[in-house]
Amino acid sequence: MKANRSLIISAFLFLLFASCNSLKKTTSDLVNVSKEEDALYTLVQHKTFQYFWDGAEPNSGMARERFHEDGIYPADDKNVVTSGGSGFGVMAILAGINQNFITREQGRKRLEKIVGFLQKADRFHGAWSHWIYGETGKVKPFGKKDDGGDLVETSFMLQGLLCVRQYFQNGTTEEKNLAKKNDFYGLNIIFLEASFAKLLMSY
Repeated sequence: MKANRSLIISAFLFLLFASCNSLKKTTSDLVNVSKEEDALYTLVQHKTFQYFWDGAEPNSGMARERFHEDGIYPADDKNVVTSGGSGFGVMAILAGINQNFITREQGRKRLEKIVGFLQKADRFHGAWSHWIYGETGKVKPFGKKDDGGDLVETSFMLQGLLCVRQYFQNGTTEEKNLAKKNDFYGLNIIFLEASFAKLLMSY
């Protein structure tokens, strides 16, 4: 069991850090594609970026759990954000900078807003909840018995934040300051590792 646990944790950490490889390679660097294919890839990237950029909750800068273009939210959850989805959004912002959809300065300012919000949001042994109220940083319970930290969603968020750190660590003074905010992030690693292992053993 110990060997399996170590193997799983090692694999998880490998995937986590591998996701932070340089974003400087273009699609055409990786495979031979036609101009039409490259244009399609760029369009998909741009539309994905726009979802997270234009559809973000304004106070937090985070990704909304749901975005309705008509502005009608029957469940009154317009400003509920998702920690895991925001991890994807953070990486979409980095891709947006890389593809010149926005400037580095625009991207840095949005990421600073997100990081500032996360530093004040409710946490549980360092883990964020699945849903968070974007105006307040308070937990929106995912269910009756699920109103605390979410390890899966937190891992997605941390992957994004680790990429932010790598992307900006050799930049301007402001960029380096942003990178430093993502150096550790106050996680209780021992507690979360034990919780993760217990979760795996329950399956």
